[in-house]
Amino acid sequence: MTKKYDPYEEVRSTKSQAAADDWRETSSRFWRYLRTRPMECWGFLIAGLFLGGMFF
Repeated sequence: MTKKYDPYEEVRSTKSQAAADDWRETSSRFWRYLRTRPMECWGFLIAGLFLGGMFF
């Protein structure tokens, strides 16, 4: 018996799962690094995000 195709079935490919895991690890490392920096770094980060949002 063959299984019918269900377009709403949630199937995750291993490639997309690996990419999501890699992104989580990278962002986790970045936030861990940023938490150890002085407050000035946070100010530059926020200013950069604000200016980037205005220009792009």
